[in-house]
Amino acid sequence: MLKEASAKFKENAKETIEVAKESAKNKATRWGKKVRGGSAGIPPAFTWRQCAWSFTGVILTHAILSRFGLWIKQSTSGDLSLVLAPLGALTTLQYNLTAAPASQPRNAIFAQVFAITVAILISYIPFTPENAWFRSALAPAIVIPGMAKLGIIHPPAGAAAIVFSSGKLGWGDFGIFLVGVCMTIVTAVTINNGSDRRQYPTSWYLINKAKKAIIGENQLGQVTVIRKEQP
Repeated sequence: MLKEASAKFKENAKETIEVAKESAKNKATRWGKKVRGGSAGIPPAFTWRQCAWSFTGVILTHAILSRFGLWIKQSTSGDLSLVLAPLGALTTLQYNLTAAPASQPRNAIFAQVFAITVAILISYIPFTPENAWFRSALAPAIVIPGMAKLGIIHPPAGAAAIVFSSGKLGWGDFGIFLVGVCMTIVTAVTINNGSDRRQYPTSWYLINKAKKAIIGENQLGQVTVIRKEQP
């Protein structure tokens, strides 16, 4: 019985190894084909007119943000500051990819709240000075798939997660940063919609959801009143 079991085990092991080899070979072949790239074309270049709209929007937005950041720094004697780098990524989306889901206010606000909250909490983990660098790897590793799971993918939030995970920025800086995000949304809405070929945002998600809720409550109230009035 032992000999039979041993022989059967060896046979099964060989079959398993062969299947694993074949699977690895097929996967390597598919990987090689993917690396060579597909047949998708590149996006068309902007016209000079559209570039002018982007230039106007970006320079006005960042002039306002930079001046606001300077005022915050002077008012708080350097204790608080406005982090500008992720906002540069945000304005890239707002003025070059106005219709992209990642550019919309819903994603910009929810993703930043999620990302920075996670990053600041990670900054509390007592890493040694030699291992503190790991925070900048752990924060985006949690935030980026987390945004995908929540349906709020927003690339600038990944950048913000790295910045805020350093431990040098706190909840006050978080609040100021969210004010900066709202400022970019206001300027993007104002400037982009001046162009005949642009619309931003494509949807006010929170406002539309609130309207639907109010309309639903009103309809329910009307139905209730009609039922009460019926004999």
